[in-house]
Amino acid sequence: ILFFFFFFNFIFAEAILDNNATIPVSQNQKAIIFKLESFIKNKFIEAYKPYNIVIHNIEVSPAMPINLNKLKLDKIIFDDKLLRRESGNFEVHLYHNQKRQNIFFSFNINASIDALSASSNIKTGEVITNNNSNITQIHIDKNMQFPASLNIVDEYSAKSFIPSGAIITKAKITPKIIVQKGDIVEVFYSDDNINITFNAEALKSGAIGEIIKAQSLQGDRIVNIKILGVKKAELQ
Repeated sequence: ILFFFFFFNFIFAEAILDNNATIPVSQNQKAIIFKLESFIKNKFIEAYKPYNIVIHNIEVSPAMPINLNKLKLDKIIFDDKLLRRESGNFEVHLYHNQKRQNIFFSFNINASIDALSASSNIKTGEVITNNNSNITQIHIDKNMQFPASLNIVDEYSAKSFIPSGAIITKAKITPKIIVQKGDIVEVFYSDDNINITFNAEALKSGAIGEIIKAQSLQGDRIVNIKILGVKKAELQ
């Protein structure tokens, strides 16, 4: 009994040591890791190109120890939601001969981007300008919201209050109001050889591209107009 007890304990201990042993990194594994790192790097560059992204470091490794020798890369499943995080897991399909394996890999990225931040409190409806915002550098972090585009200055307003120091995100802005209720707007209409221009009073405030109601100054007719610019619109 004692003999079998010590024998099976020895075998069990050997199995644990084998499972915890470090798996040698083959050249094939290095090649797969390099391809995965390049893939993720390109995904982040594409997503954050307008924000002048700078990638300082990126690391990819299997989520669990595994020998990748002889395996070849088939498909990478990378959810775009992971682009809002500095780390996460993604699925990779690999194969050798007729055998296929789906393996999870982990990634960590250290990257920074340019973003607009409020240099002072910005009230709801206030236009984003160079006086109340500036460009600051931030790191891509967990569950980060995409910042607003860097070229929104003088073109967008705050949809809701933005405190000083906060990053200005897409959810916080709306196109700037350029036609106010009561403004007299020049309205254009063109159809084949027919070109009509008339003036109308805006019955509602609106931004570029927005369709609002206006009252024609000739005949008091109520029409729908699409705002094209400052006091310029198109009949709908």
